[in-house]
Amino acid sequence: MTFLCVDIGGTNTLIGVGENEFSQIEKLKTEKFLKNVGNEVEKVLNSTDSTRNEVEKVAVAAAGPIDTDKNIFYPPNIPEVEKVDLDDLLGFAKELKIVNDCAAAALGEYHYGDHGSDNMVYLTISSGIGAGVIIKGELVEGVDGNFGEVGHMRVGDQLECGCGGKGHWEAYCSGDNMPEMAKKLFDADFEDSREIFDEYENKHSKAEKTIAKMHEFNVYGVSNLVNLYNPEKVVLGGALPLNHPELMIEPLQEEVGQESVNNTPEISLCDLEEESVIHGLKVVCNEK
Repeated sequence: MTFLCVDIGGTNTLIGVGENEFSQIEKLKTEKFLKNVGNEVEKVLNSTDSTRNEVEKVAVAAAGPIDTDKNIFYPPNIPEVEKVDLDDLLGFAKELKIVNDCAAAALGEYHYGDHGSDNMVYLTISSGIGAGVIIKGELVEGVDGNFGEVGHMRVGDQLECGCGGKGHWEAYCSGDNMPEMAKKLFDADFEDSREIFDEYENKHSKAEKTIAKMHEFNVYGVSNLVNLYNPEKVVLGGALPLNHPELMIEPLQEEVGQESVNNTPEISLCDLEEESVIHGLKVVCNEK
């Protein structure tokens, strides 16, 4: 059985083809992919000597609002692409399933990571913030596939989120919004979150204040997840934890325990790095 897995992230898209295991995984920019889905998928299939007719299952993960009944994805960060109808673009397979990207990542880490827990929360902090939850070995899902939008949990009262809400976790701690947070709270001009972390290493005072504020709200957010789901383990993925584990993860262990009512879970970095989601889609195709 040939399967096709597509992880549409906020910045990058991974496309994997295989039979039980991946034979190839390709990476490209999400904007490029969404503007020409059919051609980009065709290129990957051709590179593995596969054809559309051989693909029996397609699993897609999307970082943003989805409609699992209609197989539609609404990209949040690309104004030129209002919606993506996956049935039109990828409906050549016998089966097509779309899932939330963090739900897929939770499946990937649970089945292929070395975590040893049947009760875990996967948390991504990247261009946005989201979560996937495994309870007693089973994935928790919502009514239309949009479970785990924890980035829109209110943790403050000062900043406006990209969705229009106020005080959302993403407004303070996502990679896309950290420069705006630095500007609004500390009158600091940073081009992007990477510059904030670089300047933090250089002991730039406003970068230090920004990182401290990010950490403060990450503690609030993770503590809320611990109180909600009572997990044994919290696994962090996404660009910020992967690139800065010493700043993003190590300080959380003690401080989450001070904020949460429930016992503090183990807090660790994901095992599969940027491939957590696509390996979760492999789980979907293999029906584990």
